[in-house]
Formats: sequence, C-alpha cells, structure tokens
Amino acid sequence: MRIVVPAFVPDSRGNRLKEYTLKKLAKEVTPDRWLYLCGPQEAARQIGMLGTCAPEELTDEQKEKWTHKFHLTESDKAELRPLCEVLEEVLSLTAKGDVDFAIAFDWYKAPDGGDPRHWPNTPSGELVYRSKYYSEGAARSKARRELVEKFSDLIAKHPILRACHNVMTVPGHKADGQSFGERLADKVAVKIGKPLIRTESPGGTRPQAKEGAAIIADGHFESPGRIAGDVIILDDVYRSGATMHAVARAAKRAGARRVFGLAAVRTMRN
Repeated sequence: MRIVVPAFVPDSRGNRLKEYTLKKLAKEVTPDRWLYLCGPQEAARQIGMLGTCAPEELTDEQKEKWTHKFHLTESDKAELRPLCEVLEEVLSLTAKGDVDFAIAFDWYKAPDGGDPRHWPNTPSGELVYRSKYYSEGAARSKARRELVEKFSDLIAKHPILRACHNVMTVPGHKADGQSFGERLADKVAVKIGKPLIRTESPGGTRPQAKEGAAIIADGHFESPGRIAGDVIILDDVYRSGATMHAVARAAKRAGARRVFGLAAVRTMRN
C-alpha cells in the first residue's frame, strides 16, 4: 500500500508559504501560466484577492507536492512574484470574523525546549520587547525606529496592503489612546503617508489580552466616523485575534470594504 505524505501540514495559529513556482505548457507559445503553491489556505486567499488569477483543481499527482493551483496570463504576473516572496517570509494567520486576512512578521518566541517562559525572542519579538519594555534611551529609540521601518517596508512590498486607504488602531486595555500599539500605528501611518483612524472604546477598559479574556462584546469599539475603502488594523502583538476581530467589526460597521490585520509578532500560546 502506497503511503502519501501531505505536501503541507498547517499549524492552525499561523504558517508561511513553503514553496511556489510559475509554470507554462511545454513546447507551446502562449501567455498562459500556472502558479503552484505549497502552503496554507490563508496565503492562497491573499493570492486570490489580487483578482488576476483563477483557482483550478490539482490533479492527484500534483497534490503530492502542491496545495493550490492558479491559472493566469502573462499580463497577470507583475504583482504575483513579489506577493509570493512576502508570503514566504511572514506568517499568514488564521483570521477570525470580520478580518479578511491577518499576517505577522514572526512568532514572538523561538521554541527551545524546557520552560516556554525562558524561550528566546525571535528577532521581531526582540524588537517588540526592546520597544515596549526597555527603559527610555538610545536602545529603545533605535528598536522603535526599526520596528516602524519593518512595518513600512512590508506594506510597500505587499500589493494589497500598499493599496489600502487607511491605518486603524487597536485600543489598549486602559482605553486611554496611549497604548504602545496605538502609538506604533500612528508612527507607521505617518511614515507611509496614510490617514490614521483612532478607534474609540465607548465600552471602557477591559482585561489585558494576556490575562486570557478572549471575548469582547459587540459595540465595545467604534470608529470615530465613516470609513471608505480598505483598512489596515495595525498592532504590536497578535494573541487570540479577538481584539483585532472586534476592531474589524467596528470598521465594517462604519463602511470599510475590507479589513486586514497586521501585527509584529504572534504568540504561540493562544
């Protein structure tokens, strides 16, 4: 009996695109090309959102190496390769509710055996740690500049995020508009030249996300006004996704067409 090993085994928390390739029919002159992916559905969804290619069924033989197949023409290729390269680098997360897709640079921690509390930070996790918890000084300022640059570069490379109209904040648990994530979103919006929407918290304070509160009441967040077009919700740490979903719900109530989540790091625990 032949044992078929799956081309890709997804992690429900987040995954990178494992591999991709563009192919054409051998010995034929045609603009038709096929994009093959080995990776998560969340990455394939972003490819599909470009609107320049159509999904096709894989043959049984193709399923041994690939998870998704798209048909495209020569004119469709301009944005595909850059997006695939981005999706090989970032984590495409399992988006919830009103979030159309969500990505993060990396995990917060790098598994290293033993007690998870003592695992080392990933490079992106270390940037977040230094930016939030270092005392005021040159090292903290440098980390914050690097984090803003990292967000700006990713948005510039990702064609869907680059075309978004606004950046939207995620309120902190104190609901005072001064959380690290909110100030980070402000700096990134200025850097990339997009308007900032400061999400309001008429529901008041809430427990810290790390305390395990995963349900946020509908209406806890509101947009200060009507929203047109697509929105990036930007935050420093993605845990369960409940807060980002609640902000996305508020954005769509206010008229946003699509809402995309962008975080620096994703925790492994939630």
